[in-house]
Amino acid sequence: MTGPGAEQILEPVEHVPVYGIVVEHLRRAIHTGTFAAGDKLPPEREMAKQLNVSRTTVREAVRVLEGEGYFEIRRGATGGVLVLHREQDRQRLALRVRAQLGELEQIIDFLLAVEPSAARLAATRRGDEDLERLASAHRTMDEGWETRGLAPAGFAFHLGIAEAAGNRWMRKAIEKARAAIWVPLEAITDGPRSTQLHHGQILAAIRDGDGDAAELAVAAEIESKRAGLRKIAAART
Repeated sequence: MTGPGAEQILEPVEHVPVYGIVVEHLRRAIHTGTFAAGDKLPPEREMAKQLNVSRTTVREAVRVLEGEGYFEIRRGATGGVLVLHREQDRQRLALRVRAQLGELEQIIDFLLAVEPSAARLAATRRGDEDLERLASAHRTMDEGWETRGLAPAGFAFHLGIAEAAGNRWMRKAIEKARAAIWVPLEAITDGPRSTQLHHGQILAAIRDGDGDAAELAVAAEIESKRAGLRKIAAART
């Protein structure tokens, strides 16, 4: 069909700015522990060279991640771009949770639709390497809630579930959703023992090949995060 009034059947092409790609690169570097809390990023010029982009592109990406609570920019001769500690800027994180609770709950809903199913598959498909990957991440988290590798280990644990499921589409979806909610979850200050209990139950169920238990344990862990975010949103400042 052509001419005026014809139904548009093709969607416009979405142009992704280059700085958006750099944002994803830097997020992943933090989530996987390449840059840990308290680390200073390489100089802008060096990052631009490594990423093969302009310094302006790097600058824009850093500004986006600063707004999301990943970085703090310090001025002066000894300044630079620092990865925030989980103890830092909790008030700003709490404000973000209150402002974006609806969107965050949609991400929780999405995780509930995908990750428990991945855990069920993982329980029947996991190999020895998958179990060791999950166990290693769990041990790192168990070492203490103030260690530099804690948050990356938690991220790795959940990606390890999708890896064990042997489904790259699930892995991609879980990684993207977990990345989107990673910083807001840092505002949750209570329940670390409960979270580790959930992770232990997930690991045991996958190790035992119990798909039902794995699915239920992952769903419970995700719902505990929803409860934590709602508690922050309801709290008075």
